[in-house]
Amino acid sequence: MPIYLRAPEAPAGGPDGKGWNRLSLNAHGGFPAQCALRPRRWGALLESQDTRRARWGGFGPCINRGHCDGCPVRTALHEQRTDVPVNAPRVLVRCEPVFAPGTLFGGPDTWRLWVTTGPDDRDYRNRQPWTWEDATRVRGWDLGRPHLDEHGEGFWLERTTRVLAWGVDTGTKTWPSFTRHAFRVNRTRVALLHHHGGCTHGEELLNAISHACPGPDGADEQPVPLRWPQAPEMTPQPAGSLRIGVDVQRMSVRIVAVEGLHDERARLTLTGSGWTADRVRAAGEALRTHLASHKERS
Repeated sequence: MPIYLRAPEAPAGGPDGKGWNRLSLNAHGGFPAQCALRPRRWGALLESQDTRRARWGGFGPCINRGHCDGCPVRTALHEQRTDVPVNAPRVLVRCEPVFAPGTLFGGPDTWRLWVTTGPDDRDYRNRQPWTWEDATRVRGWDLGRPHLDEHGEGFWLERTTRVLAWGVDTGTKTWPSFTRHAFRVNRTRVALLHHHGGCTHGEELLNAISHACPGPDGADEQPVPLRWPQAPEMTPQPAGSLRIGVDVQRMSVRIVAVEGLHDERARLTLTGSGWTADRVRAAGEALRTHLASHKERS
């Protein structure tokens, strides 16, 4: 895919025959070539995800004289990854222009990109700011719509099941007859997925369950704050012959996926005081969705 974006050429004409008049600085210095991996605005960031549609004008200058092989910007794109340090289904990235001291005219010297939980988040400056190049290296999040309010510009990022929730760790143990996946927050287990045989699902199932897990405040060994009469509202609808059952006990919530009448496909046990009815339902729907889609593919 094209990365090196040549500067546009001026149409022939003008006093010098090259399209410039004597007062234009471009007649002396010209326009620098740009790199499609160095966006400077939301539209260019969108184009950088498929550089075949990238056009000169919204990107930073090329730093390697057009030699893309071995360029540190291109190398970083493949070897480095930018994590979103927030456990949320979507985040708002605010774009703060930074001007050089004494600047009176012209655009910003650089930019700081701040990850926030939304327009009302005011405590984001304790996080590490991004550069635009950092934003191109985000994995597992889809670029959303641009944002504009009284505080400035920004854009949304939407989390997908291609990425594990921030702050959640998973571990897998396999036995000859079954497999277990543990989900931990601050080293405390908050969920345990058990299924017979080896793994036939992908990482997206574990990622989707991690999105429902509680944060550090709810990762403990306390009773779950739910009661058995709430089970119906937390139970997802069946998917064909795949049914989901929810059993609420004092110290845990058990979600069981059953195929037909008696064929147990998987069992998910949730523990800790951070599990709400919405989180339990989200975990059950993640289990149902991915098991049903795997059945269709097979």
